Amino acid sequence: MKKFYRFIFPLSLAGIIFLIILAIFYYNFTFSLNGSSFETIVVNNKFEDKGIDAKIFNKNIENKVKISTNLNTNKIGTYNIYYNLKYLGKSHQLVRKVSVVDNVSPIISLNGDSEVSLYVGDDYIEYGATAIDNYDKDITSKIKIIGNVDTKKEDTYEIIYKVTDSSGNEGTTIRKVIVNKKQIAYEDNSGSINSDYSNNKIVKYINDNNYHVSIGYYNLITNDSFYYQENKIYYGASLIKTLDALYLYDNNIIDEDLKPYVKKAISKSDNDSHYYLINYIGKSNLKDYGFKLGATNTLSGNDNYGNTTVIDQVQYLKKLYDLTKNNYELKSYFINDCGNYLAINNITTMHKYGYYGKYYHDVGIILDDEPYIVIILTEHGEDDFKTIINNISKLIFDYHREIN
Repeated sequence: MKKFYRFIFPLSLAGIIFLIILAIFYYNFTFSLNGSSFETIVVNNKFEDKGIDAKIFNKNIENKVKISTNLNTNKIGTYNIYYNLKYLGKSHQLVRKVSVVDNVSPIISLNGDSEVSLYVGDDYIEYGATAIDNYDKDITSKIKIIGNVDTKKEDTYEIIYKVTDSSGNEGTTIRKVIVNKKQIAYEDNSGSINSDYSNNKIVKYINDNNYHVSIGYYNLITNDSFYYQENKIYYGASLIKTLDALYLYDNNIIDEDLKPYVKKAISKSDNDSHYYLINYIGKSNLKDYGFKLGATNTLSGNDNYGNTTVIDQVQYLKKLYDLTKNNYELKSYFINDCGNYLAINNITTMHKYGYYGKYYHDVGIILDDEPYIVIILTEHGEDDFKTIINNISKLIFDYHREIN
């Protein structure tokens, strides 16, 4: 028995020593996550991994840690990041869960203005809106439009646009529509404002015939002006082509290669030439230029034509008049008979028409002794627009001669 105890005692002592050494190593072993074990990030954002702390006797051994994950920051879901380390023959693993979420509301952009002014009896045109989500992308088709406009009644209306993305985030915006009583205001040479249009031949002609038109007159010498429903929004159609020419000549970037496109876009109202020019200029550049001129509806909408008002067209034609004082080439493009129903008494006329569906417009500069701008925007593209525009142009000419 004595021999047996003598034999096992050294083994037990060695085992004890080994366990003590092992305990010391583990006591000085660190393997832990930095930060939280559960992280949340917004989809499409970069995930910043806070990493781990791995040391033995204060010596960094992070380079021995193998990291694996199925994390996809571009897709909503919950993912794991695994940190694996083998130490003293044993495998160790840490796990961090990452939840990728979408908590960003979609953005709704109105087509057209956020505030629209109409007159009693006008048609309200709903131009809709577009919705873009950071995750679902284009969700325009999911927009719900709430509210209506009664153009028979003077009031202020709100049209609410709402959309919800796949994560339940809601976006909303509002368009205000103001329906006013029909009115007119014009300024004579004395500077006084006359709001009584019952004796005005032009407005009487419009009302007697129940025409849906907006008109503008502006004397380029005296600055006298006359407007009727000048803020009503119309689809502008080819009137935007005027801005193509203005941009290129005003910025002095016209060259021999571009001139044929400008000429065809203006004198022939060629759509292919307009597409070429708007791609050359850049739609956003052209839109910004229109805004700088004071035409706030420039290229509003989803296409390459956009909406317009009488006031917008006055701003275009003021700039055109300035540029053509010393540039006959540009001037010549606008002196044409292509859809010209403004012409009066064989007076030279610079003009541009716009035509699409129910809309027919003619705008221009009558180069009388005192040149003046005339704007006629109509919803009579499917009617006898030639006669309507020409008759109104004659009445505006008579008005021009009367006050001058």
